[in-house]
Amino acid sequence: MSTNSSDSGRDLNSGRFQPGQSGNRRGRPRKPKTVGAAITGAFNEKVQISERGRRRKITKLEATAKQIANQSASGDPRIVKLGLDLAQKAEERQSRAPAAPAHLSETDQQIADRLIARLQKLLMENKDERKSDSDNAN
Repeated sequence: MSTNSSDSGRDLNSGRFQPGQSGNRRGRPRKPKTVGAAITGAFNEKVQISERGRRRKITKLEATAKQIANQSASGDPRIVKLGLDLAQKAEERQSRAPAAPAHLSETDQQIADRLIARLQKLLMENKDERKSDSDNAN
């Protein structure tokens, strides 16, 4: 009988994975993408364009915006309306976004001041250590 066997004579290692092999080669299945995530991913892919004789890469979303703007400028009434509607929605969304506070609250200012003082102190200590190390090396 081997040293890795139980009283029943069964080898204890027989049910284990062999070294270097996993029991789940493909791993955990990915969560299915939502429609919104799939569309966002597709619009964020890069495409190569030629503009004024130069090639460059931009996202599909940027390319779509350029096409809408260019077709709108050429006078297509449907595209003009679409472009203006999209521009108006973008402006509304941007104006609704909360603006960053112009100033910090008193508490936030105190925290920032203490943090800056600690960082300055650490920088000075680090500078002094480097200077003493270079003096000792000479």
